Amino acid sequence: MGETHGGEGSFEDMLKAMLGEDAAREIMEQMRTGGLDPSEQLDKLMNPATYGQMLAQIQAMLSSTGEGAVNWKVGEQVARDALSKKSGTAVSATVGERVRATLSAASLWLDPVTDIGPCQGPNQAWSRFDFLARCQPTFQALAEPVGANVARAFRTALEAQMDAIPGDVFANLGATTTRMMDSMIASLLGMQYGAGLAELAEISFGTSDSGMPLADGHTAALVPANIAAFAEGIDDGADEVEVFVAVREQAAARLYSQVPWLRPQVLDAVAAYSGQIRIDMEEIENQIRSAGFDLQNMAEINLAEVFESEPNETQKAMLAKLEHTLSLVEGWVNVVSLNAVISQLPHAVALSELFARRNATQSPVNRVFGPLVGLEIAPRRMREAAAFWRMATAKLTVAERDALWNHPDLLPTPEQLTHPENFFETPESDAVADELDAFLVQLLDEAAAQGEGDAENDGGTEGGGPAR
Repeated sequence: MGETHGGEGSFEDMLKAMLGEDAAREIMEQMRTGGLDPSEQLDKLMNPATYGQMLAQIQAMLSSTGEGAVNWKVGEQVARDALSKKSGTAVSATVGERVRATLSAASLWLDPVTDIGPCQGPNQAWSRFDFLARCQPTFQALAEPVGANVARAFRTALEAQMDAIPGDVFANLGATTTRMMDSMIASLLGMQYGAGLAELAEISFGTSDSGMPLADGHTAALVPANIAAFAEGIDDGADEVEVFVAVREQAAARLYSQVPWLRPQVLDAVAAYSGQIRIDMEEIENQIRSAGFDLQNMAEINLAEVFESEPNETQKAMLAKLEHTLSLVEGWVNVVSLNAVISQLPHAVALSELFARRNATQSPVNRVFGPLVGLEIAPRRMREAAAFWRMATAKLTVAERDALWNHPDLLPTPEQLTHPENFFETPESDAVADELDAFLVQLLDEAAAQGEGDAENDGGTEGGGPAR
């Protein structure tokens, strides 16, 4: 039977076709080390009772896919390896103390210009590895839906192209071939997402660059190495950059920690959009064909090119809603941050404009996350949102302006964002104000009732920390 299938040479050719020359050679060596004769393996493949040992060797080489379509163990390792090659040092005690002090001062500067209370979590100084550890869970949750779609598309394309490989081996492997393909695809996606995570860790300044709340839990944090790298090219006011970033970070932390509906709505919208992204099967087939089934070549596949360029109507509506919310967040952060530092930093206005340009052209969300999940947020809405919040600051009290975050229905519509004067100057403006007043009264009544109930339940016990 070994002669029928060509012996060891045919078996190695099969592995090369599936996994690439280097991986095939390593598997062959592992099999020989384990006491298996590769020349006999095709015979064993035809006998379900005897090929378990060989398949265990192959599975050990490929590793498991984990619980999802993306092998996040591979992704984390790829990210850590990439960061180690560039800068693996932890934040020094001196830098950490300085950053925490800067974040504390930034929070105090914000107190007079916003009615939204400070973030109750700790102020932290992160290394790039810290950023990776704290932000990977959210990144993973957002990328998993589109990763599952891409994995299904890759498996379909691979199964179709398996017919081009000579011999009848795959017909006998059955479910094993499926597991091997799933493992290969999961590892491929893990490598792609891991590289993206590493890049995100190298360019993000804090927990929520451009409004995307990547860090889980309530905290304000800066990545001083990234801020220092960004400030190197700034001639005027370079020493002020970290202070300005700290104010922006604290403003975003206040919003996401004190507005309970905001973070879930943003993350749910991203996940929902990602789950409906359509895959270009023809492009995937072309890329697999070009890679020649070689894992090393397939690792270079560009995920950004496999997404359908034109979203459907449902996706357009989802994206518009998400873009609107993130624009409002970023616009509010811009305006409140500038108001907080205008009398504190000599280059406050220039820094505000600098970060507006960064968010429009080099936003971490669009630069890294977008290509991996097919999501691009148009930056033009951020400037329109900032104009709205400036007008709101001029026409309302600070408390009235920030109370608009109490419920998404109180915020301006996309049409009102385009023409903010309509939000304040329409004949219905008095009705809007009355509705807001009534809503605030209701919230205060509910809070008072809740407080009385809590007092009865705990028997009047004093103390207790903030809710988590």
